[in-house]
Amino acid sequence: VRNEMLGFIFQQYNLLPRLNLMENVEVPLIYANISRAERHRMAQEVLEKVGLGSRMGHRPDQLSGGQQQRVAIARALAMNPDILCFDEPTSALDPELTGEVLKVIKSLKGADSTMIVVTHEMEFAKSISDRVIFMADGIIEEDGTPEQVFCHPRSAKTQQFLSSSLEHF
Repeated sequence: VRNEMLGFIFQQYNLLPRLNLMENVEVPLIYANISRAERHRMAQEVLEKVGLGSRMGHRPDQLSGGQQQRVAIARALAMNPDILCFDEPTSALDPELTGEVLKVIKSLKGADSTMIVVTHEMEFAKSISDRVIFMADGIIEEDGTPEQVFCHPRSAKTQQFLSSSLEHF
């Protein structure tokens, strides 16, 4: 039996600039005392999973913001966590790169981990979530299925936010 493990993906990618992608992904595996050969295999596997297998030898400054965020996702996935926490994973990205990262996150749904995603991407939240919690000023305003929260919100703050941000829904 293993302890629950948490993987974090931050707004800013927090990659180590002097390390290549493979080495960046291997960092948490080093601290877990995983052998060099196994670290390499695991890092390669998750970089392939996020579509960056061919760029393993590149440094972060040789990548787009979306690619850097995908490396951060790979690094979190490398430890095979039970829970993945995404803190505004697309906030620093332009719309094209946002779509690229959201596609990777969506591909992880149904894996063996739970995902907690803090996001302002309402359309994405509605399409991927099993449960949505809407917070305003540190208070939970809504908690329910995407259908309940997006189509039948009870809170005035939620209604106001959704009416101003989801005109295209």
